[in-house]
Amino acid sequence: EELSLRARLSVRLMSVVTAHTLRVQRLYRQSLKCLLNWCVHRDLFIAESVNMRADFEKHRGQKDLRAIEKLVSAGETKLEEFAHPDTYTHPTDYGGSKYMRYPNNGKGYTETVTAIPPYFT
Repeated sequence: EELSLRARLSVRLMSVVTAHTLRVQRLYRQSLKCLLNWCVHRDLFIAESVNMRADFEKHRGQKDLRAIEKLVSAGETKLEEFAHPDTYTHPTDYGGSKYMRYPNNGKGYTETVTAIPPYFT
């Protein structure tokens, strides 16, 4: 009985820690993407990303779940505050300037698309 209770508590604690870990990882990745929208030049982006990583690493050893929750929530609100109004879109992604420029992987349009309609012949 004691072992099963202890095992259930440890599993529950591990799931809470895992959830916080995933949340922090997602926050870090989204922060880097947001930073890339604001920093156009690569050297500036690298310098700012090193500073951001240092901020994340500063709180890496935090064990108190309440403090972690407070830090992550503050980071998420800061991320929402600094969200870029016109995010960067890769040229080949949907909405990019080269989206569907070369359909069929560069093989061109199919014959059904390029065929001359019969009412023109």
